[in-house]
Amino acid sequence: MILGEREEELERIKRYVIDIAPIMFYRTNDLIHIKRVIGHFEQMIPQIKEVYGDNFNYEFARVTAEVHDDPEILTTDVPLYEKERMEKEELEKLSLEEDKAIEKLIKTYGLFFKGYLYEELLYSTKDKDKIETQFISFCDKFDGAGEAWHEVWAGNEFFVLPAGGKNAKTGGYIRRLKEFPKKYPEMIPFFEKFPEYLVDEFNFSSIPYKNKPHTIRSLKKDSEFPLYELWKKSVIKTEGTKNLVTQLEFY
Repeated sequence: MILGEREEELERIKRYVIDIAPIMFYRTNDLIHIKRVIGHFEQMIPQIKEVYGDNFNYEFARVTAEVHDDPEILTTDVPLYEKERMEKEELEKLSLEEDKAIEKLIKTYGLFFKGYLYEELLYSTKDKDKIETQFISFCDKFDGAGEAWHEVWAGNEFFVLPAGGKNAKTGGYIRRLKEFPKKYPEMIPFFEKFPEYLVDEFNFSSIPYKNKPHTIRSLKKDSEFPLYELWKKSVIKTEGTKNLVTQLEFY
């Protein structure tokens, strides 16, 4: 396989390609997602500084955000819903595929990326062995969740399951975001100081049937789900409203 430029390769990878959600009104790609993840992180920096001060490598975190999905150039995007259904052996196989992808990416794109060892960036992102990459992982999941919530509030019932799991309340991205303080204790002081980033149970089941595709006006309407409101504000600040209201796919 001959690889093109990084950003070109990332742009061609569609997000949320899963059987349970054949239509995504506002389908994104990995390049859009990466820019949003960087945007979420950069908007959190003042709060992170309040908690960690100089004990946090902000530039390293930003650069890891930029490359965090690079292995998907070779493995493609495996959505959270599919990962959660995998057996242990399947997850181990996926991990090995990611390792092989990292080796090939280094050979293709070089040893260094923006002054850092490309290998260190990719493996730290994969292993989440530093507080910086734990925060980027949170921003990654926050953006994936926001994409699902944005679909639900546009009337797309296919995304109730990714948004809230089988019971439409406590699973899916709700569960994954709630896990962060338990999985990464170093992040606890941040969540204690800024609880607005903690997600609560929310019933998504009826939301699609009360809403229609987004407009500039509807974006301003309060969904009464604070974390989705936070996501909208972050995306609008990063890229504007075009991708949030331009419907690409239809029933």
